[in-house]
Amino acid sequence: MSKKNITCLLAGLLLSSVAQATTAYVSDIQFVAIREGQNNNTRAVERGIKSGTPLEVLEQENGYTKVKTPSGNEGWIADYFLSDDAVTRDQVISLQTKLTALSDSKQKINAELQNSKQDIDNLNTKVTTLENDKNLLIKQLQQNETLTEKAKSIVSQNADVTYQVTSLKEQLAIAKSEANKQEDTTQQKWFAIGAGTLLGGLIIGIFIPLSRKRKSNTGSWS
Repeated sequence: MSKKNITCLLAGLLLSSVAQATTAYVSDIQFVAIREGQNNNTRAVERGIKSGTPLEVLEQENGYTKVKTPSGNEGWIADYFLSDDAVTRDQVISLQTKLTALSDSKQKINAELQNSKQDIDNLNTKVTTLENDKNLLIKQLQQNETLTEKAKSIVSQNADVTYQVTSLKEQLAIAKSEANKQEDTTQQKWFAIGAGTLLGGLIIGIFIPLSRKRKSNTGSWS
């Protein structure tokens, strides 16, 4: 045997030992068949291999892999029917369930997000309203301060007017008092004049008859 043949034989044995140490899984295609040769037209040694079934790898060549099934049957299967991972229909269903749950969770989160956006819009509206109320109150406060200053000025002016009115009232009272005094004095004067006139009239009324009587007595004596 030549060195080349020995080398090829050793390489084949090495590859065979490596292939025997690995495991492949039927991919997610439901059911496949294991055949005698590297052709789908050859006889099937075992049918109905379910997705996710572990197969012992014996050889690999020309896009086909020679495997040993859990039942002990050996045959060839196209590489595109195999997967390095254990993908089962149950796992797919589980993943679909998780995906559905994630979708529902996403919808719930989106709904909560929309509600949060609505709440934020409502809060922004309230903030705007409060800002407007604040500005209105500031304006009213400024107006009130202006009115307060005017009121203080009016009160100060009223105080001066009140003082002037009080002074005028006092002057009026004094004037009335003086007028009353003058009126009393005038009435006293007129009373005195009237009394004097009356007294004078009485005196005259008494003396005239007496003087006439004296004249008549004097005429009788002569």
